[in-house]
Order: sequence, then structure tokens, then C-alpha cells
Amino acid sequence: MTLPIGFCLGTFGVSYAEVREAARLLDVLRFDSVWLWDHYVSWNDPREPVIEGLTALAALAEATQQIRLGPLVANNLNRHPGRLAKIAATLQEIARGRFELGIGGGGWKPEQEAFGIDQGTLNERTERVAEAVQVIRLLWSGEPVTFNGRYYRLTDAIVAPPPQPLPPLIVGARGTRLCRIAGRFADGLNVQWRDHARLDAQIAALDEGLAEAGRTRAAFDLSVHADWHDLLSDPSTVLDRWQALGFTRAMIYVAAPFPVEDFRRLAQALHLTR
Repeated sequence: MTLPIGFCLGTFGVSYAEVREAARLLDVLRFDSVWLWDHYVSWNDPREPVIEGLTALAALAEATQQIRLGPLVANNLNRHPGRLAKIAATLQEIARGRFELGIGGGGWKPEQEAFGIDQGTLNERTERVAEAVQVIRLLWSGEPVTFNGRYYRLTDAIVAPPPQPLPPLIVGARGTRLCRIAGRFADGLNVQWRDHARLDAQIAALDEGLAEAGRTRAAFDLSVHADWHDLLSDPSTVLDRWQALGFTRAMIYVAAPFPVEDFRRLAQALHLTR
């Protein structure tokens, strides 16, 4: 079985119309998923156009039929987790059950400072994610939630209606602490292929977190986030290698202008289309 492939469509220097066209094609070609960044400002040039990811995902949910959708990843610093839980519930309704919530700690300082967001230390960002994923899970129950954490406090907060079905909750991580948090509280972990030298340590931390929660990787989504050039040279061989390493999905980043003809050729090579 071929490892499922999704695409993270870059949101810098692109129009929504271009993103929609690429997402619709990937949907028709039967790829697994479409993901968008959660950035406000381009690091190439602050005047370069940037698509707001979660807003665009709502539109893509209407524009597509089968493909799964999500942010890769939602920056936890950009929104209170209670607000993010509510946004995700509405996105799940619009997407008719195809939404997945990726979440990470953030950390691109110039963007955060420009919008007056205090990103804190790496340790604080990691601890915030640990609390955020718990808050989101609790709120998705549809019942009133009281939570007293170091960073987030809720009193009888509620998300109504709760999302149906519950969106998979995926933590994007580079460090081992977040990998362990993913194992304890999330449905999936997304790691970057450029960090593959850390993979053994990342998976060990994930397994520790899963064990603490009484779980195994049997029903866990371990995905790899790679660049287009990592896959393009020999897709079948690369996907087989990733699968042998234990990955359950691949998420490939592509920048605009999107290589739509290459998407078609890849789908044909992998026998995704009839």
C-alpha cells in the first residue's frame, strides 16, 4: 500500500484563487490531504501577499469534496485554545467531517513581535501547547469545562455544538518534549524530514508519551513533513523508505506557483487516479 500523501500549499506570494485551484485538483486526483500555514507575514518580504490559513481552509472546505483539510500547523500563540477549539468545530461542520487540527508552539519571533504577541521562551511555548491540547480536547466534549492551568483558565466554558466527528488533533514538533506531549494527549505527531537526524530521539519520546497514556503507535498518526524536492526524484522509493521508518502519512510542502502538472504525473505514477 502506498503511503498516503498530502500537500502543504505555501501561503506566501499567492492568491486564494491559486490555492483553491490547486486544492481542487489535488481533491480530484485523490491525494490524502491539503494543509495550509498559519502565518500573518512573509519572511521573504513583509509586503508580500499572505493568505490567512484558517479563513482559507473554511473556503476550501466548500470548494472540495473528499480531500482532508487542516493547518500545518496552527500557531498556538495566535489564538486562545478555547477560541481555536470553537473555530475547529465550525470548520469540521463546513468540511463535513474532513477537518484535522494541527497545532504547534510557534516561534518565529519577528512575526509575533510585529503583532504584539509575546512568544515567551521555548519552554513556555512547549508548556502552553501541553495545556492547549488538553483544553481543546475537553471543550470538544460539548460539556462545560473548568480548567486551571498555568497559562489558560476556563470557567464553565463550552463549545456548542461539539465537532462531529472529533477532528484528529496533530502536534507539530521538532523537540522531544513536544513529541512526548503528542503521545500523551494527541492523535498524531508531525515531524520535519529536515530533522531526520533527530528521528530516533523523537520517536523514543513519542513512545514514552504514548506509554504514559496507556497507548501504542498502533492507532497513532505519525506523519513526515518534507519538501517537494525530497520526494520528486524517486517518489515510490522515498515513500517506501518513509513507510519503513514507521510513518503513516507524508505531507509535502510546495510553494507557489504550484506544480499542477507534476501533481498529475505523481498521481498517475502512484496509481491514485482511475
